[in-house]
Amino acid sequence: MGYLFLACGLSQYNTALFHLVNHAFFKALLFLSAGAVLHAVYDQQDMRRLGGFLGLLPFTYTAILIGSLSLMAVPFMTGFYSKDLILELAYSQYVFHGSIAYWFGTISAGLTAFYSFRILSMTFLSYPNASKKVYDTAHDAAILAMIPMTILAILAIFFGYITRDLYVGMGTDALGNALFTHPSHISLIEAEVIPTTYKLLPSFITFFSAAIAFALYQYSPQLISSLANTTLGYNIYKFLNGKYYIEVLYNSFIIPAGLGLGYILSKQVDRGLVEQVFGYGLTSGLRITSDKMAKLDTGAIPSYTIYFALSLVLLTILLIAPVLAILDIHPTEFLQDIHTFVDPRVIVTFIITIIIICYLKKDKIRGKLHIPFYILSYLLPSLFITYSIHSILEYVFILFILF
Repeated sequence: MGYLFLACGLSQYNTALFHLVNHAFFKALLFLSAGAVLHAVYDQQDMRRLGGFLGLLPFTYTAILIGSLSLMAVPFMTGFYSKDLILELAYSQYVFHGSIAYWFGTISAGLTAFYSFRILSMTFLSYPNASKKVYDTAHDAAILAMIPMTILAILAIFFGYITRDLYVGMGTDALGNALFTHPSHISLIEAEVIPTTYKLLPSFITFFSAAIAFALYQYSPQLISSLANTTLGYNIYKFLNGKYYIEVLYNSFIIPAGLGLGYILSKQVDRGLVEQVFGYGLTSGLRITSDKMAKLDTGAIPSYTIYFALSLVLLTILLIAPVLAILDIHPTEFLQDIHTFVDPRVIVTFIITIIIICYLKKDKIRGKLHIPFYILSYLLPSLFITYSIHSILEYVFILFILF
């Protein structure tokens, strides 16, 4: 699949799709064949404990051989028509990133050939290393598994040759408007005329790597063991067996750093800032605010009258502000002329009402001597509201005359 992304990086989307379809056939064949081997050897996945199954699993061996040859992009197999084309397109870019893609892809082709023949040698051709019970019961897959494996094997051989012009032929419109490739990225002609050496180099490296793997694991396994016993060979083996130390890098640096960052975000940001401000802080703030607002509900009519009067004054101000902006009247001029349409009785009544209610709330006396004050506390706010409404109506009438 690396070649697929390599083709996408080169903006060769039709070639990437062609390789994806080709890859589906030979990779599915390899997976089914590997499953047939595992079924025959009681799910043993260590190839060092296998070997000598060529005579017992001939059909499975043939299927894996065909899939491996197509995976290695051996000429005229399905994988060859897309894999080599991707490398040729990479080289034909004639830029640095194209050359890098070509050389890394070529090296990957050599490694692919090496491990493909290593699998074939260690599983089917080398000395038998499994138990006698495994060899007594080993058999090829059932006919229901052989049918799809046969179909996939045929497609892994012929599909690339049959459909090459359909997917990547010059001027083909098979994909129609499904894929768009910018004209500046169409380099099929340049890929056809690159030097022959660079065209054949991936195939030469493929055959050379396959031959080395076959020779080492089939005829000179002692050489591999002796190389592993040397300091250099052991370090190389440890490096490769450790998966290039990628997991060590992750486990030593990236994962602890990620866990530490996650702990900080969980404890200090999530449970600290977010929970205190938006969780507990919001609920407690709303509760405290609602408690304070509930205290305003005293049950006394004078208090409700004052609230109503203050709301009326605030509403009047909100009504006056946009009118002042429209009439282009400065606030100071408005305050100087406000006595022309505001009844002075409103101001006097409001002040007396505030004084009486504050006096009653301060002393909280309910004696008979204070009955007149209670009567005034009910009457004066009513007068204040009446005068306020009267003044507002006068003000609205004046505005109606002005407009």
